[in-house]
Amino acid sequence: MTSKTKIIKVNKIFQKTFKADTTTVINVGGARSGKSYAMAQLLIYKAVNEICQIAITRKTMPALKMTAMRLILNLLKDYNLFAPACFNKTENTYKMGCSNFQFFSLDNPEKIKSSEFNYIWMEEATEFTYQDYAVLLTRLSAPIINGKQNQIFLTLNPTDINSWIYKKLFTQKDITVIKSTYKDNNFLQESYIKTLLSLKNYDKNAYQVFALGEWGKSEKIIYKNWSLIDEIPQNPTEIFYGLDFGFNNPTALVQIAVYDGKFYVKENLYQSGLTNSALIEKLKILLKGFEEKIIYADAAEPNRIAEIELAGFNIKAAQKNVLNGIMSVKSDNFFITKSSANLIKELQTYSWKSDSNGNILEEPVKFNDHLVDAMRYAIYTYKNELGQSSSADINFI
Repeated sequence: MTSKTKIIKVNKIFQKTFKADTTTVINVGGARSGKSYAMAQLLIYKAVNEICQIAITRKTMPALKMTAMRLILNLLKDYNLFAPACFNKTENTYKMGCSNFQFFSLDNPEKIKSSEFNYIWMEEATEFTYQDYAVLLTRLSAPIINGKQNQIFLTLNPTDINSWIYKKLFTQKDITVIKSTYKDNNFLQESYIKTLLSLKNYDKNAYQVFALGEWGKSEKIIYKNWSLIDEIPQNPTEIFYGLDFGFNNPTALVQIAVYDGKFYVKENLYQSGLTNSALIEKLKILLKGFEEKIIYADAAEPNRIAEIELAGFNIKAAQKNVLNGIMSVKSDNFFITKSSANLIKELQTYSWKSDSNGNILEEPVKFNDHLVDAMRYAIYTYKNELGQSSSADINFI
């Protein structure tokens, strides 16, 4: 792939997707296989070399902004193709010569009723319904000027073989399926690969999905007691936060509100490469107006907790009994905002380990668990402290 200023390296997934000549192209693969990166590169290539209308969508706009939209814009900057004047933040569009990128969510299909596109990318396609896919197909109606054909691209992890994608699309014609694994990504750190491969020792389903890129079906999911909501209710009785530290792995922050005795959870931060000073700057923005609220943080990082406390935040070490914490969270129904894309994805795959005989163990798989850990720290510690303070108010005569 070339631009006017530099040569861009591409992987095998890019090449296979570029050659695909069907209307629907499904990129299904394991964790960090490079499928989304390749898809973003391909659409930028098409915008440079063709005259086309490109749509990029996820189920919700906050999730889209954190993932595919950010990836596209960052790559444009890396390739010296980004011009601030071409990016309309109000309309979520980017004009690139005679081509256009349109970023939108599909929580309401009416949003795109009169739109026409040459290429559509459904990122995290398992979030969508078959009806969403059918609606998007009707939007592949923009005139073809100098491209090959209009196409819709799906990228996803194969988390559930009962998915409509597997059941409905894999039996249809005019569809290309491109499978990928971590082996297709030459830029992964060795430590991450070791973690990925270690899944084989205690969760065959997780290993099958995330390492091998094969369709899975887990009956060992830990949290099934949650539902989706649009937003956290107004005027909650309490607000607090959970924080799981990371660097190579993402740093994860959730906001939790208590309303009518129930917990409402919202993903606030999910980002790798954050030093503690960078995290503090993030917290100043994310907790503006809520600086006095408690942050329950990973007790294994006392130095980081102390530094954040010195910066003026009400942070404390969380209680970290993993099994008791999980059981505490499982004891009540809780609610997740639809914008919490990474948290939803973790909840859908967070599962118990099993031994070589398939017996389920009371220990969770340590993989893709950063936001669920942050949530557990906060809810478990809050409930324990609430119980302790309630007990202290009881007088026996």
